[in-house]
Amino acid sequence: MKKSIYVLIVLVLALASCEDSGKEDTIISQGDYPVKEYYLERNPNTNPWGVGMDFIHDECSLEETELDYMYLTEDSVNQYDIDFYTVKAYYTDDNGDTQSEGCPAMLLGEGVTACKIGEGIDFFDSLLTVTEEMIGSLVTEQEVDYEACKNEDGKYDRELLFAALEECVIGQSFRGNILEIPDGKTEEEVQAVYLIKTAEEGYTKFMVRQFKGEIPNEKQTLVRWQVISE
Repeated sequence: MKKSIYVLIVLVLALASCEDSGKEDTIISQGDYPVKEYYLERNPNTNPWGVGMDFIHDECSLEETELDYMYLTEDSVNQYDIDFYTVKAYYTDDNGDTQSEGCPAMLLGEGVTACKIGEGIDFFDSLLTVTEEMIGSLVTEQEVDYEACKNEDGKYDRELLFAALEECVIGQSFRGNILEIPDGKTEEEVQAVYLIKTAEEGYTKFMVRQFKGEIPNEKQTLVRWQVISE
C-alpha cells in the first residue's frame, strides 16, 4: 500500500514537472508572412536622414509595399522599427591628415526591443519559432546623441561615434571593416540575425544580408526581414 502511494506521488510530481516545463518552453510560431529584402542607400550625401523600416503595418502580409520602408526627412516623425542612419565621421590618420568615412548604423526605434539570436542566412531561414528564452533576452537601447559625437569643428568624431554605437544592439556591427568573416566563410553566413519586438508588440526576424551590395548596388546595403507574428 505504501509502495503504491509512493508511486502515485512520483507520478504526480512528474506530471507537474512536465507542465511547468511546457510553460517554460512556450513558443510563438512563424506566421504566413513573406521574406522581404531591400537595398538601402548607404551614402550619407544621398541618404542624409536615414531609412525608416516599419515591419508591421496594414500591408505587412504583402510581398512588397511602400509601407515597408521610407527615406526620412528632417521633419519625419519616429514611426519606424529600425532606422538605417549614416553620417560621415572624421579622424586623423597616422600622417596627421584629416580623413573621413561613412559611418552607417542600425538604430532601434522608440518602444522597440531586440536581441541577437543567431548568425547567417541559413539560421534566418530555419528559424520558425520564438522561445521564452529569446523573449527574455530582448533589450532596449538608449538613443544615440549624435550632437555629443561632434568635435570642435562641428564634425562627427569617429572615435566618439564608434563608442556610442558600441552601446547599440545592432549599431554598426554589420559593417564590412568591422564584421569578422573567418576563412572559408561568406558574409551572409556570419551576419547576425536579430529578433525584433516592435512597438506593436509583434515579432520579426531581421538581418543585414550584404553590407555592400553587388554591382550596380555597391553603394547600398541589403537588408532582409520576415514578420513572425503581429
